Amino acid sequence: MDSKTKIPSDWLDDALAGADSLLWAYDLSCGCLEFHGSLTDVALPSVCTPDELAPLLASGEADRLAQVLHTLEVRAAVNLPGEDQVQCLVRLKDQRLLYFKGRRTSAALVLGVVTEMSRDLRRAPKTDGLIQDIHIDPLTGLYNRRGFLAASRDLLAQEGDYDLVVGDLNRFRRLNEALGHDRADMVLGILAQRLREAFGNGSVLGRLGEDEFAVLTLRGFPRVSERMRKAMERTLVVAGFDIQPSFTMGAVAVEGGEGALESAELLRRAEMAIEAARAKGAGGVAAYRRELESDGLTRLALEAELRKAFISGEIHAWYQPIVNLQTGVIAGFEALARWVHPRRGIIPPDHFLTAARDLGLMSDLGLIMMQSTIRALVKWRTAYSLPPHFFVSVNLSAPEIERQNLVEDVSRLIQEAGLPTKCLKLEVTESDVMRDPDAAARVLEALREAGAGLALDDFGTGFSSLSYLAKLPFDTLKIDRSFIQTLMTDGASEKIVHAILTLGSDFGLDVVAEGVEDQALADRLAGLACHLGQGYGFARPLKPNDAEAFLATSLAQA
Repeated sequence: MDSKTKIPSDWLDDALAGADSLLWAYDLSCGCLEFHGSLTDVALPSVCTPDELAPLLASGEADRLAQVLHTLEVRAAVNLPGEDQVQCLVRLKDQRLLYFKGRRTSAALVLGVVTEMSRDLRRAPKTDGLIQDIHIDPLTGLYNRRGFLAASRDLLAQEGDYDLVVGDLNRFRRLNEALGHDRADMVLGILAQRLREAFGNGSVLGRLGEDEFAVLTLRGFPRVSERMRKAMERTLVVAGFDIQPSFTMGAVAVEGGEGALESAELLRRAEMAIEAARAKGAGGVAAYRRELESDGLTRLALEAELRKAFISGEIHAWYQPIVNLQTGVIAGFEALARWVHPRRGIIPPDHFLTAARDLGLMSDLGLIMMQSTIRALVKWRTAYSLPPHFFVSVNLSAPEIERQNLVEDVSRLIQEAGLPTKCLKLEVTESDVMRDPDAAARVLEALREAGAGLALDDFGTGFSSLSYLAKLPFDTLKIDRSFIQTLMTDGASEKIVHAILTLGSDFGLDVVAEGVEDQALADRLAGLACHLGQGYGFARPLKPNDAEAFLATSLAQA
C-alpha cells in the first residue's frame, strides 16, 4: 500500500494497546490486505492478498472473504449506494474463528479489526452454548445461515449425489399480522420439528431467514422437495386456528467430493430457483438450471461488474471460423462476445447479454465488437492473402438497429479502415427486424450503402421470413442450427434445409449452415450444394491469436 492508504498512526497506536484484536486494512485499488499487531497463535502475514490467506483457512473461507471484499470493490468502481460495512466470520484450519469487522473509510481503503472469537468463547463459562449461538437459530434449533453454510461444506466434502432444497413459507407476513409474533413463532417451531422428523441425522437442516427453511441431503426417492412438502404442508392448529402452510421451493442438484461446489454458491442457485418458482405462482417448485443465470452472485452485483467490465476492457471479441464446404478453406469468421472476468474467467454471452440489454449496454457492446473486429480484419488483410470476399460477421441487436448514429458509425469505421464492400458483415435476427420492419428496412439499406454486408440469422425459425426476404437487402442467410443438427436423422429437416438452399440460390444469396458438428454433416451439406458452414466440427470460438493461427493454417493448406 502507498503512503496515502496507511492506517493513521494515532488510531493504530491506541487500538494496538488492546490485547484481544489486531487491525487490518484493505486497499481496494490493489486488492491487498495489511495487518498490524498480533494474535496469540495466529500468524498472519503483514501484507497479502485474500487468496494468499488460503493456506491458513478452512476450505472455501478465503474465497468467501475475497467475495465480501470484492463486493466493496464493485460498489466503489461504479459508485453504487449501499452498505460499506464489512462483517465476515472465517474459520481457520484448526476450526478457530476469526471475525473481520470494518468499514470503507475512503474510496480506496477499508479499515477494521480482527478478533479471534474462539479464544473469547473458551474463556466463557458456557462454551458449548456460546459456540452453538454462532451457528444455531435460537427459535427453531436448526442451523442459521452461517451454520448451514459451514455444515453443508462439511457434508459436501463426502462423495455422493446430493440435493439442496430451500423452501420459502408463503404468506408468513399475513400470518404474523393475524396471530401475532409469538404465535407465528410457534408455527415456525412446529415446522422445524416436522423438518427434523422427515430427514435423518445425515441431513443438514437450516432456517436461513425469517420464513425460509433449507435441507441438504443425499438424493433419493421420493425427491427431497416432495418429502419436504409432505412433511411441512400438513394442517396445524395454533390458538384455535387451522393453519395450512404452503411453500415455494427451489432445488439444486450437486455432486459431493473434492470438486464439490461451495455451499454459498449452492444457496445462491437455490434462491434463483425460488424466484423461478415464484414466477409460476405461490406453492411452485423449480430446479436450478443454467438458463436462470443472470449473475455471478446476485443480479445487482452482475450489473455492477458488467458496467465496470465495459469500462476496464474486459469485453472481447472471439472468432468462430466459417468454412467453404466445397474447398475446406476458411471463408470468414463470426465475432462473438466474451466477458473475460479477472476472477471468474470466461463468462459466455448467455450469462450476461440479458443484463447488458436491461442496462441499455447493447449499443456499447455492438460498437466494441465492431471496433475489435475491424482492427483484426485490418491486421489479417495486411499479413495474409485472404480469399476473395473474406468477411467477419458481427451480430446487430434490436437496440443497435434503432440507434440514431449506427449508420454513420459503421460508415466511418469501414472508411477509416479501408475495407472492401461486405468485408464487415452485420447479422440480424428476424425477431429483431420484425419489431418495426419498415424502419429496419431503411436502416439495413443504409448500412448496405455504407459498405456493410448483411446476414439474416436463425433463418427458418420465424413466420415472416419469406414475405420480407425480397424487401430486405440481405446478401446472406444463416440456417438455424436446429435444422442442421437433425439433418442426418430427420427427413423433414433435410427438406427444410434443401428448400432454404434453393431459396438462397434463387435470390442470389450466400447460405451458411450453423451447427456443423462433424465431417459427415459437412459432407452431407456440401452434397446439398450448401457452400458455407460453421460449428464445433471446424472450431469453437477462438481468441484473436488462436483465430489468426487457424486462418494461417487454413490458407496454407488451400
